[in-house]
Amino acid sequence: MLLLSFLLLPVIGLAAAQPIQLFMNGKQLVPEVAPRIVNDNTIVPIRIIAESLGSKVSWDPKLRKVSVAKEGTSIQLFIDKKQATVDGKSYILETAPTIIEGNTMLPIRFVSENLGVEVTWDEPTRSVFLYQKQKESPEPDQTGSEDGKVKPGNDAAAAGNHSAGNNNSAGGKNPQESKDKTGDKEASSDGSGNPVKAGEQPVNPGANAPSPGCAVPQSATRSLAPGAADANAPAVKDGKAPVKVQSITFDGEMLCIQTTGGEVKPTMFKLAEPDRIVLDIPGAELDATLATVVNEAQEGTVPLTEPHDIVAKIRYSLFSKEPSTVRIVIDLQKKSELILSDVLPGGLISAKFAKGKDRYRVVIDPGHGGKDSGAVSVTNRFEKDLVLSLGHKVADLLQKEPGIEAVMTRTDDTFIELADRVAKAEESEADLFISIHANTINKESVGGTETFYWTPQSLDFANLMHKSIVEATGFTDRKVKQERFYVIRNTTMPSVLLEIGFLSNPAEEALMYQDAFQNRVAESIVAAIKKQLNLD
Repeated sequence: MLLLSFLLLPVIGLAAAQPIQLFMNGKQLVPEVAPRIVNDNTIVPIRIIAESLGSKVSWDPKLRKVSVAKEGTSIQLFIDKKQATVDGKSYILETAPTIIEGNTMLPIRFVSENLGVEVTWDEPTRSVFLYQKQKESPEPDQTGSEDGKVKPGNDAAAAGNHSAGNNNSAGGKNPQESKDKTGDKEASSDGSGNPVKAGEQPVNPGANAPSPGCAVPQSATRSLAPGAADANAPAVKDGKAPVKVQSITFDGEMLCIQTTGGEVKPTMFKLAEPDRIVLDIPGAELDATLATVVNEAQEGTVPLTEPHDIVAKIRYSLFSKEPSTVRIVIDLQKKSELILSDVLPGGLISAKFAKGKDRYRVVIDPGHGGKDSGAVSVTNRFEKDLVLSLGHKVADLLQKEPGIEAVMTRTDDTFIELADRVAKAEESEADLFISIHANTINKESVGGTETFYWTPQSLDFANLMHKSIVEATGFTDRKVKQERFYVIRNTTMPSVLLEIGFLSNPAEEALMYQDAFQNRVAESIVAAIKKQLNLD
């Protein structure tokens, strides 16, 4: 089992129930079926991991066997059986593979170890972080785990999924099915807010000069007498000296990180609740000037010259010793984007917070339309008409906001394919996507408002939206739920599907077709959009 050394950093507690998230080399993966824990082992869909690793996956329906092959390694596993083989050698698994919603779920630890993938489990964020080393020039761990109290926990490991296909229901949902169930998923709570878009940053060498706003510290330019030994020089390990992080400064505009140079390849990702940006420098250690001023938790802080509207605090630590990784965590006052510059040959890394967009694009998707009436109310009125009316009210309010452009997937009683709704959002390069619906069930007493999301990056938005619309409707709170509806599963921006109320409930139906009610709900939807975009 791979052993990693972790820094325990304080963190604000997350909500109790949170979906398990997957990260590969710092980039978030979004599987069709949420990972889950079975017998203290995390199982995940095989396909998303295998494809990320460049593995070949095959399925033998007769033997119910999954084969994973990569670079001469052949792994064979059997559904509902704990026997497995790797290159012909037999193993007994702690948890048997299984099929959920047509997707083969495998124990992540077993597959990852045999494909050369390092794995860590982060309990506070319920996240699995995977890191694949390169053979020629291995990159140290560039995956992230919560900068809170990190526990290896159930080091579950990597695998993926074998899909048997997807069933898409009309209007992005099945109007005949009650949303009492949340589907195969972990219960939602916080999430990854704005997506959690994690990813590697470009690190091509730039000009051989400090970035504007970054001053090279004396420690980085000190000179030695001829023949003298540098007591602070990094120790050579495996024929390669680790990079030393010599200074970290922030002047209110530019974050400057001075290193001793070498192969510096920083990676960056975001975490939510609270909002943070995490910058990892693999293959690096802390210089004595930084290492000697850390606290008992082995964490240092970067002084802020004055209160900042975006940055609350900047922390650093030696996050991992094997492989050596320096981590810098920026605690945010509000969501923001950090732009990482090229690494200069002298080892200077600089980053600057991006200015907010002048204008955001929001797609409003009134469900159903045309030949697809959606749900039929207790007085024989159609869902498609209700959601179109509400969608227009939302769009009209958004158009009054100078920083928002509203785009509707349909403006009249027209049938629009689900794929075309998604395409419109993607082609519009939308920042947010909101699909509006009303619910139904064959029981008049059932009622309430619920909000659906699929991708982890949409969870923050779903929570914001749900809180706002529940207050506006006054209906029973049926919570935020994760469900794989087509339009929120296939859009790449934060996306939610709203079920305003039940058309099968006489009291709710009567209210939902009233202008005053629709205006109030439309205002609540717009308020949540503005809050998500930091425009409130």
